[in-house]
Amino acid sequence: MRAPLSRRQALGLGFGAAPLLALSSCAPRRAPADTLRIGIDGAPDSLDSLQGQFAAAALLYKQIYTPLTDYGADGKIAPGLAKSWTVSPDGKQWTFTLFEDLHWSDGAALTAEDVAFSVRRALDPDTGYADAGDFYLLEQARNVLEGIVPPSAVGVRAFSATKVVFTLTQPLGVFPELMREFYPQPKHVLQDKQSQWPLPPDFVGSGPYSVAIYTQSRLVLHKNPYARLPASIPIIDIAFIDEAATRARMVRAGDLDLAQDPPANQIADLRARPEVVLYGWAAPKLVYLKINHARSPLNDVRVRHALTLAIDREFLANTVMQSTAAPTARIIANLGANLGASKRVDDQSLAARKDHARALLKQAGFENRLTTTLMHSGGVREGLSVVLAQGWQEIGIDCALTTADPAGLYTFIDEGAFDLAMASFDRGLKNEGWRMIEPFASEGFAANFNWTNTAYDEAVAATRAEADPALRDVLAHTAEDILLDDAAITPLIHEKEFWLAGLRLQKLDPRLPPVQWGRLALRQNLDQNPKP
Repeated sequence: MRAPLSRRQALGLGFGAAPLLALSSCAPRRAPADTLRIGIDGAPDSLDSLQGQFAAAALLYKQIYTPLTDYGADGKIAPGLAKSWTVSPDGKQWTFTLFEDLHWSDGAALTAEDVAFSVRRALDPDTGYADAGDFYLLEQARNVLEGIVPPSAVGVRAFSATKVVFTLTQPLGVFPELMREFYPQPKHVLQDKQSQWPLPPDFVGSGPYSVAIYTQSRLVLHKNPYARLPASIPIIDIAFIDEAATRARMVRAGDLDLAQDPPANQIADLRARPEVVLYGWAAPKLVYLKINHARSPLNDVRVRHALTLAIDREFLANTVMQSTAAPTARIIANLGANLGASKRVDDQSLAARKDHARALLKQAGFENRLTTTLMHSGGVREGLSVVLAQGWQEIGIDCALTTADPAGLYTFIDEGAFDLAMASFDRGLKNEGWRMIEPFASEGFAANFNWTNTAYDEAVAATRAEADPALRDVLAHTAEDILLDDAAITPLIHEKEFWLAGLRLQKLDPRLPPVQWGRLALRQNLDQNPKP
């Protein structure tokens, strides 16, 4: 174990000062008046909405397809292709009514049969749809996925041109919210064996934009004249740029109008730059500690609570992360405040929490120091880990730090070869409480730390089954309390989301990140109020 670093040294791990190139002028370079230029973090793995799994693909699908239901400007559920939806009294049948006179980008009619066809294609074992789990409760869905029955047997039917009915094996109140990420596809195009869909010029979609040019480094979208909600900007020119610093530099130089995820170590500087506008949003991005419950002494709930009590989350968020994150002792962002949640460890003073932690360790039989290890992926995660280890040292826990690249880190976790591991997930626009708790249920994607709890699984299932959003929030909070009472994981911070904009772009909506580009608009006059 190397010599421990000071907190001052920890601050240099990932958030050290970064030189920024000086610009000769604040005025943006000349750009086509009808084109918005956007830089995103990498290329999509597919333009087929049932094939792509990269974050870049999910972002682009919001531009070139319209989901069955959608995200409103406030982030809540809103009409997509469907204008309304109802559930049967037993909660097992959802009926979606589409808008009349919908069309694909080639002018062909878009009907409920396209929706049913797309569901059947999603569950076809040959498709390999990553989000097939959203349809697991459809009648015959699992049998279809296992190849026992054909896709035509699944519980979805088009009853008219505008009405599609989903039949479930049990209630699923969140089903309309799941459909915000399901993008129906054009049946008439996919049945054409000569078509090169989804590549241009054969691409056909239903979103505010259609694909005109697609290369390894660039995607150009043109306004879809048949979109239900027409876009304001005629052309979107998207560059795939892996380096965050390059994207930010291009916005500052006037070569891009909007860039995803500017470098965290430049946030303070970018806020003050006159030639750009930095926007930030609270986001469902949870950074937390996975705890291996199969390892002693971490299988003792008193030890797990002691680890949690000694954490200075305010320092992690405001100093190490330089206010690019919010401290949290909970999983669900802001839900506790909304529902009058029970008090948690961070409502006590840090000194009082550390005294409590020492008492818990003594109760657990650890009169002398105990040791553990914490694995992280480097960069700013190392800075966070150093601060955690120093806090634990003060209560009698010596923690060795080890580094692995992200892929290696999750391999160790999946194999159970860890004590503590710093992990995170980003739910994107899916910020409802139930979305934050379901990853830790037995079949959730984050349930790989040797912890199961029947009461928690039942609480998550009850939350997903509830159709009333307000009651669903209460149930989500109940499930969260079960997990936190057992100190199953340790929440640390909620990271914020940032986008960097040039002056050509009209002011962004403060409620939601700019991931629906059909809602954006360019400014007509830069001479007045150059920075909104």
